[in-house]
Amino acid sequence: MNWEVATAKNGEATLTLNNYAVYSKYRPREDAWKWIDSEFEESMDQYFLIGLGLGYHAERLAQLAKGKRVIVYFFEKLEYELFLNNKEYDDLLLKIEVIHDLKDFILNEKTQVLIPGSWIKAIGQDHPLFTYLEDIKINQVTYKRSADLMENNFNCNMQISPKIRNYPIYKKKIACIVASGPSLNNTVSWLKGIQDKVEVFVVGSALKLLLLNGITPTATVISDAKPDIIKQIEGSGYLGPLYFLSTANAETVINHEGDSYIIFQQGYPLAEVAAEKHKMPLLETGGSVSTVAISLLEYLDFEEIILFGQDLGFVGNQTHAKGSTSGRAVSDDLNIREVLANDGSLVYTTPNLQVYTRWIENKAKRMSIKLYTTSVQGVFIPKVPCINQNELNRIVNSN
Repeated sequence: MNWEVATAKNGEATLTLNNYAVYSKYRPREDAWKWIDSEFEESMDQYFLIGLGLGYHAERLAQLAKGKRVIVYFFEKLEYELFLNNKEYDDLLLKIEVIHDLKDFILNEKTQVLIPGSWIKAIGQDHPLFTYLEDIKINQVTYKRSADLMENNFNCNMQISPKIRNYPIYKKKIACIVASGPSLNNTVSWLKGIQDKVEVFVVGSALKLLLLNGITPTATVISDAKPDIIKQIEGSGYLGPLYFLSTANAETVINHEGDSYIIFQQGYPLAEVAAEKHKMPLLETGGSVSTVAISLLEYLDFEEIILFGQDLGFVGNQTHAKGSTSGRAVSDDLNIREVLANDGSLVYTTPNLQVYTRWIENKAKRMSIKLYTTSVQGVFIPKVPCINQNELNRIVNSN
């Protein structure tokens, strides 16, 4: 990696890594302090900071921690040497623990992980820690953006669902999860031909497209906290079962006239307490409604799961199937990446979609259930074979 110390506009030392600015070129210390101030959670017992750099973030974190444990990770020996050359911070090492090996470091729920976004961009996608740090960062940003909304939804959902229903038992052993990726436009006819032989679980954004094609799903799954997801079901006439994450939009749940089943998610403290109280399972979420659905179907004990419209990437600039309620064109300023597709071609994806891809990849390794995809130009995932229509029919008819 290429490290370079320069002088900022205000005369302070600043740092670039691989030609990317780790700190502001104008007020490096002040801006680093502001970021720590905005992120710091006083209720935590210890703090884990990614990136030592010149010490600006670590300095402020040690001040706010007031004697609590502060661990700071550095990427390379040269980075540590650059920090030591900054004589201003000679006493900072008395207040923090500096580490380079993550092998024996254990995070717990009372540890706050702080990752300045500039470090992720600066180390680059080829760094062995890139995907790990990016997953954490994206999940943190998503949670912070919607934390209040999630809590409001949770409280409302618990009030309108005083009687927590146990999940139904399904006789069929094959289930399909229908998402709204572009490939669904090509494969929805495949699904129509097998719908009587499988259980069909559809994510909210693809519900209306299925109904338009004469497919009545077994159940619909929603997870998004935002109020605009009500349009996924509103006006559809759908009266079937609704599985909803405990923090999903409460208005959508209230307005649904069919049976509703709450899903409590791992890692969300309010949901964990409620699940224990009501003797309900805790499910992994993975960050998207489709990943929630995979966890749900695993718990419901299906033997095989077939994914429709779970592309996790796209060709051209259209991210979703035509007719879905999530369809949109990609703007030029998104962080678009090229990845390998199931047919050997390259397709586009985004950081968020890659988080879901990696979750499904890890889940597939741990599950005893067989997982298939029908998305030919979807992102390639090991242990999730892509099947054509003939293979789909053979799997369904042999069960």
